Amino acid sequence: MARSVLSQDEIDALLKGMDSGEVETAASAPPATQEQTDGPLAYDFSRAELSVHGQLPGLENIFNKFARRLRNIFASELGKAVYVGLDSVDAVLYEDLVKRLPLPSSIHLVRLEPLRGQCVIVLEARLAYAMIDIFFGGTGRRIVKVEGRDFSPIETSILGKFVTKMLKGMEDAWQPLVQISGHYISSEMNPYLLGATAMGDVMIVGTYAIEMNERVSGEIICAIPLAAIEEVRDRLKSPFLLVQEGENKSETSARLRAHLRDTEVDLWVVADTAELSMRQILNLRPGDFLQLNAQSMERAHLWVEGQKALLRGRGAQHNGRKVFVVSERCTPDKS
Repeated sequence: MARSVLSQDEIDALLKGMDSGEVETAASAPPATQEQTDGPLAYDFSRAELSVHGQLPGLENIFNKFARRLRNIFASELGKAVYVGLDSVDAVLYEDLVKRLPLPSSIHLVRLEPLRGQCVIVLEARLAYAMIDIFFGGTGRRIVKVEGRDFSPIETSILGKFVTKMLKGMEDAWQPLVQISGHYISSEMNPYLLGATAMGDVMIVGTYAIEMNERVSGEIICAIPLAAIEEVRDRLKSPFLLVQEGENKSETSARLRAHLRDTEVDLWVVADTAELSMRQILNLRPGDFLQLNAQSMERAHLWVEGQKALLRGRGAQHNGRKVFVVSERCTPDKS
């Protein structure tokens, strides 16, 4: 048993004081006042975080489009497929962003002209060292102790060049809304020395999850000042980018076509279909057979987003993979 902090004489004096009322107990304490329990709580509006999700769908579309561009940049620069997914888009104060950045990290300051302010791009350290390992001919699987280690000038230069490539992807992602030009400024490891903007300014933060292999994953963070999008904020409230003043219909149509062509859709190759009654479907058991057309693989159809028979062709193999060879486009009366 642990030793008592109070001596026996002090314990006896405390008990005596409680019995006589000289020492106040919880039971004898005065009840809390109405102001203490039901009164309004202070709220600092200057520190309130904004909600971006659902309010600026056009901005979310831009961040999603940049994720696809970033995937292509990894493939071209590293020579390997890398998973890139947009985790979240948030609006936070710059001081809160600085506090929550993963440390250590490779932090870069950039400009997206003519957007106002300076932007921040952050590469998590484990991800950055894996990229450097691949750049120098490694596999990217080597485990590197990142705590307490700074990036060398050569490593910083390599990562800076990769961020410059990322800026080209940002230019493509923003192009339907506004023509921007990305410019690399500097690199820093201490976020408190970055000085991108005032601590009380709001930043739009896009967080991307990166998975290079089963052992290496990390985050890339892209932060843009809220002030940078004020002039185009109304257009970002629509999931489809609104027409800029002065654009003619042909320019608008060209932008819409370019946007639609980048839209990802799901495809199915359907070899054959069969009609069954509900009773037959309910009676199906493992091992049952469904009779299909013997020539079905020679007369397969390509479905897009569940819409039947857009293209017709046949199933085949190419370099050991199953493929669909297009023979003709289906018409409404010919499927």
